[in-house]
Amino acid sequence: MTKYCSPQLSLQDIAHAIGTLRQLEQHIEAVRQDFMPAEEGPQLPSEVTQFHLKREVMALERQIRTALTTTFGEHSGQVARFRELGFAAATSRSFHDGMVILDSFIFDLEQKRLHLLDAEGDVSCAGIDALTDCYTERMLRRYLGHEVAWSQRQGEPFGLLFLRPSHWTSVKRRYDTTIVKEVVISMACVLKTSIREYDLPFRLKEAEFSLVLRHMNELTIHVVIQRIEEGFRAATNRILPGIVLPLEFARAIYPYDAESISGLFSSAEKHWMISPPPQ
Repeated sequence: MTKYCSPQLSLQDIAHAIGTLRQLEQHIEAVRQDFMPAEEGPQLPSEVTQFHLKREVMALERQIRTALTTTFGEHSGQVARFRELGFAAATSRSFHDGMVILDSFIFDLEQKRLHLLDAEGDVSCAGIDALTDCYTERMLRRYLGHEVAWSQRQGEPFGLLFLRPSHWTSVKRRYDTTIVKEVVISMACVLKTSIREYDLPFRLKEAEFSLVLRHMNELTIHVVIQRIEEGFRAATNRILPGIVLPLEFARAIYPYDAESISGLFSSAEKHWMISPPPQ
């Protein structure tokens, strides 16, 4: 039996594939909102809705399969997983599952990209962390200054989120450097997969990260935290099977929690919390 080998992807191939899958995620969300709105407001006849929904979903399914085939290969596990999903069933559950699976594929691609960058030593830009390709701590305050100015002009709040694995010192003592490095890379991948294209990820030190989340309030930042917790739990389970590595986080929202950059940092530092264990 011939063993299947996935295509060898360059950095440009991976970046293009990530961009394509993110666009398809946005398309899925747009279709979901258009055809599965809340009950209030005028509603189209169900037969009209179902006809257009089916047409949109079939087009989406073709686009996603084409993107996955181009990226991973026709006989890859990723294409098989998407085929098993039965996306064209066009139920609200398949939309959700489709988004979850695309997130996992983007995570895989981002992880490949970071490993390739690390192997080739290509990340040497000022203000970019060499291991994770996130912005550095030095850049955080610069971007926060931009966000404060934007918020003051537009009246849009934004969130500042800090994250780190719990008991990181113990983790470093217990595991070898390869495992520790893999946890840091996976953390960066989870963050990039969980945020929108216009949010900003930063690596502050070792496994401590920060996010600047635009147009964010108390409710929506909680949703982001939940996505990150789920993604980090899945990622660490692949690296350390059977080991639960909790995530600590602290957050502040401008201008509600503070009206200055130093105030945002102070507000966040006072409210570190640890993610609850999975139920």
